[in-house]
Amino acid sequence: MARQGGFNVYLTTGGKTFVAVTSDELSVDTNTKESATKDDAGVKNKRVSSHVYNFSVQGILDVTDSTATRLNNDAIIALAYSKQPITIVYERGNGTNYTGTAVPTGYTETTPADPDEDSTYGLQLRSHDLHKVTS
Repeated sequence: MARQGGFNVYLTTGGKTFVAVTSDELSVDTNTKESATKDDAGVKNKRVSSHVYNFSVQGILDVTDSTATRLNNDAIIALAYSKQPITIVYERGNGTNYTGTAVPTGYTETTPADPDEDSTYGLQLRSHDLHKVTS
């Protein structure tokens, strides 16, 4: 999938497609297991057992139709409460993309001190099955 419209995170759920327009963030965490076998002579060794991918997206637009509609805080909270899996596509812009299924894990709202500035609303997601796709 080629990067489109300058966005690099796409979320799809319930027949709708959303993009992050303000900012997005990806963090990769490693889960490890500790084990000791007789071959290890009692020395505990750690090994990677899995990875967890955490996404944070702010300023979300619904781009399902030809017109892009900014989601308000209530719509983003509804996504955060949703129990439906969300398909996520993370496009790196270098031909390497990642895709998988994520679950909503939280909502953030940042209100600036200056009343003339807009608040930013965000959604956090977690995935255990992000897969690399090279175009």
